[in-house]
Amino acid sequence: MLSDPVAQTRFKLVVTPLATSLVLLGPPGLLLPMTLLLLWAIVRCPGGSGALWQLRYLALIQGTVIGLLYLLRFGPSGLTAAGLIWGRMMLMLLPGLWFFLSTQSHQVVRGLRGILGSHQALILSTTLSLLPRLTREARELYQLQRLRGHPLAPNQFWHPKAWQALIKLVLLPLLIRMIRLSQQQATALQARGYRPDAPLTHFPMETHHDQTAPGRRHTSRCPGTADGGP
Repeated sequence: MLSDPVAQTRFKLVVTPLATSLVLLGPPGLLLPMTLLLLWAIVRCPGGSGALWQLRYLALIQGTVIGLLYLLRFGPSGLTAAGLIWGRMMLMLLPGLWFFLSTQSHQVVRGLRGILGSHQALILSTTLSLLPRLTREARELYQLQRLRGHPLAPNQFWHPKAWQALIKLVLLPLLIRMIRLSQQQATALQARGYRPDAPLTHFPMETHHDQTAPGRRHTSRCPGTADGGP
């Protein structure tokens, strides 16, 4: 088991895309053990069960759309293939979800440093850290528009009006919120004295040997590791 938090983060940066590739391209017999392993890893993280439960609306929409398309194109015989594709599309989200739940943002910066420059690592980690918030924003917009009576139920996406409502009432407002959120992030960096020509500092504060200051311990996010990895 890796004990260095930086090594753990780099290990997860390699494992996450590999797991996603296996889910998408691996044989069907590999999907069940991959599903059980990923679910076990996610549930062990704080908020993991809630994050999985929040994916139910996406699962319903994707399942409905894929099932209807295959049913119209291939008839009832295509539902098996539709279920396999739907399962792969849902499972490909789990490795990234595990990574975000188990890895603190400053550990991502430290893990990417040496692979990327410090400033590029900061930009990438900041971008990745926005994804959970954007997911919450998208879910809130979707639920709000459904409460207003717009045709956005999963069983209504066979009709073009549902897609028009999704684009106009959910995706476009989400894009506007994303732009505003990016502006807020830039303002926050400037308020903290960020300059492209200045060296970066990281939390926890590091010594020249890239170690946590004496008397400090890394905050654990998932059981069994220094920074939350399995």
